Amino acid sequence: MPDLWPPDPNLRRDEIAFHFRGNDFIGHLVAPPEAAGPRPLVLVIHNYQGLKFFDVDVAEYLARVGYVGLAIDVYGNIVPPNERIFPEQLDQVEAFQAKCFEGLVSMDHDHGLFRSAMKEWLDRGLAHETVDASFAPAAIGYCFGGMAVIEAVRGGLDLSAVVSFHGLLQTGEDPNPARYGVARPPLKRAENTYNTDTVILIENGAEDTLVPLESRHRFFDEMDEAGVQWMFNHHAKTPHGFALPPTLGPPGRLHEATDRRSTVNMLSLFREVFPGIAQNPVSPNAAGTAIPQ
Repeated sequence: MPDLWPPDPNLRRDEIAFHFRGNDFIGHLVAPPEAAGPRPLVLVIHNYQGLKFFDVDVAEYLARVGYVGLAIDVYGNIVPPNERIFPEQLDQVEAFQAKCFEGLVSMDHDHGLFRSAMKEWLDRGLAHETVDASFAPAAIGYCFGGMAVIEAVRGGLDLSAVVSFHGLLQTGEDPNPARYGVARPPLKRAENTYNTDTVILIENGAEDTLVPLESRHRFFDEMDEAGVQWMFNHHAKTPHGFALPPTLGPPGRLHEATDRRSTVNMLSLFREVFPGIAQNPVSPNAAGTAIPQ
């Protein structure tokens, strides 16, 4: 892994671990220096691989900007922490993807469990001494994590804003259901209790085949009917995975221009929902993309 930023020994790094509904979860919190005082919380939710180094780097990027970043794990021991990096050996890829999608399906096919796990993470993050709980937290996610933050809004979780980077718009649906050979149980839906105080920001690649036109229109209609505020940025000539670095393996299809613009859009939204909290200039972001100051 390249060094993204100069070392900062004043950043606080804590591991948060707990047992929840028969599963074990470990996340990583990174907070600004103690002198900055308590700051708003931002959850970081991983792609289909599970929580790994990149998500912790995103939490650190957010801490350097001026927030408390908490990279959360929603797979637990279904996908053990040491099995979340894309394998270098081709003969291991199929088993790796099957294991990761087992974790994904365990959550996205049980909406009540999915929302409850995110709520547990939210409560534990808010209880941390570095967090200013007077602000409703934000949440960001990549691919599966982007779908997760939208599901959190459907579940009425107390969030000021959510940002989805190349995330699916509907939970538990896959335009290519046979691709990974994972048995998918029937969807266990939960009643939607939308948080209409949350602002949703979608950063989407125009060449992302996982977000077809029908899916976009269905999302727009759903959120309009629910009264949820949303913004949708559709980036030209941009693939799925545009915000992920190549160090993640094939899921990382970094498109620097779109990653840069998406990061700037996220920071702009955070200035709106976290008024009075100064943002520090930090470049690059966790994917290594230069961010204008």
